[in-house]
Amino acid sequence: MSFQFNDDLIPLNQGHAVGPGWTSATGHKPRGVTWHWTALRSLKDCRGILGGLATKASKVSSHYCVGQAFTDGVDRYVTLENRSWHAGIGQQIRWDGKASTNNTKGARACIGVETCNVGYERPGHPAGPDWIEAVNTDSKWIMKIEPWPDEQFKMMVAVGKEIIDRWPHIGWRDHHGHHDICPGYKQDVTGFPFARLLREIYDDPSIPDIWSPFWMPKPRQRALIALGYNLGPSQDDGDFGNLSSQALLSFQKDTGSCRIPYWTTFTCDKIFHALTDKGLDPVEVAETPLS
Repeated sequence: MSFQFNDDLIPLNQGHAVGPGWTSATGHKPRGVTWHWTALRSLKDCRGILGGLATKASKVSSHYCVGQAFTDGVDRYVTLENRSWHAGIGQQIRWDGKASTNNTKGARACIGVETCNVGYERPGHPAGPDWIEAVNTDSKWIMKIEPWPDEQFKMMVAVGKEIIDRWPHIGWRDHHGHHDICPGYKQDVTGFPFARLLREIYDDPSIPDIWSPFWMPKPRQRALIALGYNLGPSQDDGDFGNLSSQALLSFQKDTGSCRIPYWTTFTCDKIFHALTDKGLDPVEVAETPLS
């Protein structure tokens, strides 16, 4: 593996998209890592928006931006001692799945990592044969997502290792996507290879894949039914309508989760472990049709 970290640090001056230090609300340290996609493939184009002096006008930044190939490398825009402005409006959930407050919202509590990825299929960005199908946090919009290339993935692992080397208290459960803290407003990073990535960052193959079994609406419905929630006669029809949403809200209430009609990384974690606590195999539940 041969690539370089490119420092294009944002000046720590008033008006630039960087916050000095971590605040007392988070114990003067970051509490998690928020992963993003840029909706652009070119690291150069992203640098003009996220890094250096360009950020003074845009009011947005991240700690890192990971290119698609080793020839691009990884940009650093904000040091791990300071806060980047990587999450703006639409924040409802914080790093641990609890309701967000102004002092604990993503940009004040988490390290932001952008990945050069166009995101979902749309005009001008047709899907390739290897694109990933995954549903949004509303469980209604099934997207086709650009995969993260192998070289980019390896650089993402290196970024993750650099983060936990500096802040070793950040565990695998402290990683999430922008769409997890801003559900219904953001879509990144739907379809993200969290399990594979975190297993390599933490050198721990035992980290469970709580994410990909529930990338689609039907497995989400099957999990709720297996846990005893009533979705009506349609059961796992893939239409995540009112009964499915009500079941999700009931599950969140029963597990002390933030009660919100969106399926996030935090929902995946709670669902996965609720199923295993009941003696059920989450993957088997997700893959077994009921209707």
